[in-house]
Parts: sequence; structure tokens; C-alpha cells
Amino acid sequence: MRVFVLFPLALLSLAACTPPGPSTQVCNPVTELGNVSGSLTPVNALKVLDPDKTEVAPGQVVVTDSSFNASAGDVLVSNCNDGLLRKVKSVSSQSVASGGVSSQAVRKVYIQTEEATLEDAIAAGEVTLQTDLPIGEANMVQALDGVSVQDFTGRINLTNVKFDIPGVPGGSVTLNGFIEQTLKPSFNLKFSNGSVEVFKASMSGTLKSSITATIQADASYSPFSLNKELASWNIKRAFLVGSVPVVVVLQPRLIAGVSSNAGGKVTVQVGIAPTFTTSLQLDYNRSRTANGGWNNAFNASFALNPTFNYSVPVQGAGHAFAGLAMDIKFYGVAGPSLEAKPFINLTLNGNNGSAALKTGINGKSKVEAGFKVLGKGLETSYDGPSIEQARSFSCQAPSTCTAN
Repeated sequence: MRVFVLFPLALLSLAACTPPGPSTQVCNPVTELGNVSGSLTPVNALKVLDPDKTEVAPGQVVVTDSSFNASAGDVLVSNCNDGLLRKVKSVSSQSVASGGVSSQAVRKVYIQTEEATLEDAIAAGEVTLQTDLPIGEANMVQALDGVSVQDFTGRINLTNVKFDIPGVPGGSVTLNGFIEQTLKPSFNLKFSNGSVEVFKASMSGTLKSSITATIQADASYSPFSLNKELASWNIKRAFLVGSVPVVVVLQPRLIAGVSSNAGGKVTVQVGIAPTFTTSLQLDYNRSRTANGGWNNAFNASFALNPTFNYSVPVQGAGHAFAGLAMDIKFYGVAGPSLEAKPFINLTLNGNNGSAALKTGINGKSKVEAGFKVLGKGLETSYDGPSIEQARSFSCQAPSTCTAN
């Protein structure tokens, strides 16, 4: 009988020492800061958490702080990991022995949470957030052979970056050159009447490239299209708007692609060395009825220096591009995507060695469905039209191109 009584008592003792909920992970603070102008007025129920005293798990936040209190309906925010933004469902607390000495017990607050939006945390105001785009080796996630980055300058070098053309005998595309950028991502947010009134995501600045594309094949081939991600980076920024941290993850990607066909054996080399001054913007306005409130805009100015040569006159066409795409996350939720892609379109006219060349820059922006972490009105998907700024040239082998 004594064994029967002690056994459940032992279980109760173990249960009392077991924290409720799933296993938690350390909250790593985002310490790199972006620039902020303007101000936002937070709601009274907003709680800004100290990352050093916070652990996170799906549906749960644990705060180790003897003075911390929260209630159902409060909104939690922190510059933690990819950003923390949640609403409180329920709260419990427990004193846990530190180092096995009960006199040094610490108080842990277990908070069950649900999804929240930034408009739950902000009453009103307007703010602009801006940062640079420091592409380098340190924040590179992956890169294909032949892609490297010069630290400090941020120049992305392409050295014999080669794609094989599937199903084409001896078919390949080789890229050489570099891309430099001074693009600055920026974001504008305006809150009124309890929701997001305006949201803008943009990147503007200069995009300089010197790219040569060589397409070769041992025989005629049918049209094909091939796109590649050459490299990617991961950059985190915290924007401190008063006491409210807005955490943004920037994920630039170097992308390239080619489509082509040819009527015989061919080796074609075409290149451009432009500097673009460009601005690409995706924006949402609550009062706009079309496209769920979304719209995009793009402009660019540039000087082009095309080069052209091909060794065997044939008929055919080719398109090649290499540029930057940037995916953006707010508080860990995937949001806008912006692309700026210098491109080359080439049409070979046959035995006379001439060709038509069109070159310039293409801008595109989109947002996926479900992007509601800033406000519920932003969750409609939008895939904006591709917008280009380009010029056309008439070319004659071996290397002469004249603007039309």
C-alpha cells in the first residue's frame, strides 16, 4: 500500500518540475540596425520582449523575468531571430530552481500565443525604413562555381560560369563579367483607422554590369529555355521605431537565364556594359480597388555599350539575362519580391552576318498570397506585369552595332 501511494506522489513531483508546452529555442537578437524616419504610436497592449530573457517555440513564448506580466489579448514583439510578433492567448508562470538550489529559483512566464499583425501593435503613424544591401562573402548562403564576391566593393564576379544546354550536342552557355550595385531597399508604412493605409517596398540606386554571354552548339537545335540561381545571400535588419522593433530579412539572389534556338552549328558572343540608374517599387494602398490594392512601378535610365560577334553565319535567336532578385520577409513571413535584370535579345539573320540586338533592363515585382503580417488587407497575391526599359541596335559581324 505504501508503494502504491508513493508512486503517484513521485509522478506529481516530476510533473511539477516539467515546464508546460513544447521545447523552446534561444532567442538570438538582430543587432544590425537600419535607418528610420517618422514615428508610430503603439497600442497600450504592446509588450516589447528582451531577447536575452526570451525563448520561443511554435505557439509559445517563455520569458524569464520576475517582473514580467502579460494578459490575454496583449501583443508581443521582439528583435528575436527573424522577428517575433504574436498575440497572447493565455499566460501561466512557474518558479524553477537555478543550479539545483531552490533559494535561487527564477520565475518563468509561459505564454501561449497566436498569429498577430503589425496593425494589432500600432495605433497610428507613418514611418520610412531604409538600409543598404551589403552583399559579401560573409552573408552568402550558396554560390555556383565561378561566382565570387569582392568584400568592401560588393562586386559580384562571374568567371566562366557555364550552363549545359540539355539535349543539345556540345551545347552550352558561358557567362563572364561582373555586376556591381548600390541599391538601397526602403519601405514605407502608414497606419490609420486601425489598419495599414499604405505600404511601399522599393529598391533604387545604380546597377552596373559588364556581361558577356557565349552560346555554342555543334548542330541545329530547337528552342530551349534555362534559368539558374547563381548565388544567394541572407541579410537581417532591425528597424527600431521608438520602442517597436520591425525586423526585415533581405534575401538577394543573383539570377541568370538563357533561351535560344539555331539552324546549324554556331558560336555566338554578345555582351553589354551598361550602368543603370533604376527605381523599382511595389505598393499597396487601402483605397485602391484594383488588384487587391497592389500596384508596381519601374523606371531606369542608362547608357549601353553592346558588343557582338559570331563565327558561323546561321539563323537563330537568343535571349540572355543576369540580374538581382530580392525576396523580403517581415517578422519571418515571406512578402514582396523585387527583380532588376539587365538582358540581351539577339536575332541572327543568316548568311550575311547581320543581327538585330535589343538590350536593356527588366523590372518586376510581386507578392504571394498570405502576406498579412503587416495588416490583414495585404494578404491578396499580386504578380505585377514585367516592365522594361530597352534600346534596339542593328549589328554586323565581326563587332559593329549601331543604335536604331
